[in-house]
Amino acid sequence: MKSIIILMQNDKGDKEILMRILNDLNKEKKPFGPDKLYLKSMLERHIPEDIDLLESLE
Repeated sequence: MKSIIILMQNDKGDKEILMRILNDLNKEKKPFGPDKLYLKSMLERHIPEDIDLLESLE
């Protein structure tokens, strides 16, 4: 979740999508389909060291 917050604070990516992913994680829902792909691409582009976050969501 910290990585998602960092992306939003640094104006990286679509805030609406990132907020939806963050809210789902807070509700203990895993991101699916397009949201998961979007998060993966944003992490790869801006915070590659946190890409392992996606593995913990599966």
